[in-house]
Amino acid sequence: MSTKVWYCANCGYEVTGRGRCHSCGQRLVASPLPELQSGPDDDEVGYRLDMWDDGTRARLIRALISAGVPHRFEEEELVILAVDEAEVDRLVARATGMGRVYDDDDEEEGAAPAAVEADQTASRDLYDAARRLRDDPTDMQADVALAEASTAVFAVDYLPDLDESQMAAVGRVTRRLLGALGSDEALEDEIRHHAEVLCRLIAPSAGEAVADAEAGRARLRLETGAKEKGRLVELPQSEVTPGGEMAVGFAGAGAGQGPDGSEASAGEPGGAVQGEGDRGVGRGGDGEDQRDGGLKDNEELEEPGDDEEEGTGELVYELAEWLPEQRVELSMLLESSGIAYNWDGTDLTVAEEHETEVDSLFEKVHGLLDEDDEVRYRSIEELFGSVDRLANDPNNEERQQAFLEAVGAVEQPTPVGIDDAFWWRVRSQGHAIVALLESGAREDEVSREASLLAEMLHEMV
Repeated sequence: MSTKVWYCANCGYEVTGRGRCHSCGQRLVASPLPELQSGPDDDEVGYRLDMWDDGTRARLIRALISAGVPHRFEEEELVILAVDEAEVDRLVARATGMGRVYDDDDEEEGAAPAAVEADQTASRDLYDAARRLRDDPTDMQADVALAEASTAVFAVDYLPDLDESQMAAVGRVTRRLLGALGSDEALEDEIRHHAEVLCRLIAPSAGEAVADAEAGRARLRLETGAKEKGRLVELPQSEVTPGGEMAVGFAGAGAGQGPDGSEASAGEPGGAVQGEGDRGVGRGGDGEDQRDGGLKDNEELEEPGDDEEEGTGELVYELAEWLPEQRVELSMLLESSGIAYNWDGTDLTVAEEHETEVDSLFEKVHGLLDEDDEVRYRSIEELFGSVDRLANDPNNEERQQAFLEAVGAVEQPTPVGIDDAFWWRVRSQGHAIVALLESGAREDEVSREASLLAEMLHEMV
């Protein structure tokens, strides 16, 4: 009889019961593979993983699941079928950074690397799951599909047409989406938002048709927003590039594809949409108003220099210091507001007449203009103190109430300098303790979970 398995996508540990990881506290994910049943010794091969770190172990487990390789654990030994040994050797080499991106047999002229083909499949699967959640945040099958697709994406170090920073952005947004899906509360707006951002980030890696469809969706959103505001989809000098932060364009100047692959309507006069090609204007000395958008904390945008000419009617924001997902979110906000824009690399151009409105949109970008760091730090300190006291006396009603008042700190965006995955675990652990208190759980359960959260927060304070 087969045994169902749950695993930790962060640490790689597998167990036969649902719940949270004993090591990091992250919610366990149901594996699509049953546990490998015990068989003759000659038919099995063992790998000792007791000296592996959690991250490497997790990469291997995700790769095994993605490749559909049956396995089980005996203490710290990973057991697989002998017939899968060659495949697992490749996965081990890849997980530990010792493997090649593709096999030597694929180096023949004209042969496509097998790993690249597999990675694009992973990108398409992740995109499809995110697209379904964008359309319906309550789609439970898409929820499962996202978890399965994410294991394949997290297992690779490369995805077609994405650089290192874009790969990292895909990982961060996927984890945020998984966190929203795993929340005990209904977070449909948050699920839809993160799914939308993920679709835009992963689209270039999922194939040309997908990238064109997302760019078409961006254009349609911009045209709809502009129509509502009575604006033209145009810039004084530059070409308009909806979805341009994805580094994709359209075939044709007046029409693109809609989100379902159908033809999108033509833009307003002057609003021809093209790819992220050469600009018709220069930088710095041509009179464009340049702005530094690489904001930190509550720092304000720099005003244009006195030596800069005026009269082009355009503003340029230099956003190289922004994260890729922040540039995507800004594009989405601009489109919804009907503000035409152009991306040239990480430089954003908008019409000068929209300056005040654009500046106000900066404040809505996730993780960019958060509340004062000192205030946030104090709220985390207060949470640490309250949960530490709760761990020592979990039945004390005053300490329970103090924790419930302080736990709201975990709902804030990821603090500066903290890894998104770590903050997600902090948030999930806070939710778990609230659930225990509300259900009247045993004293030892509350104490154990509170101690785990206190240990996490101790690293921050």
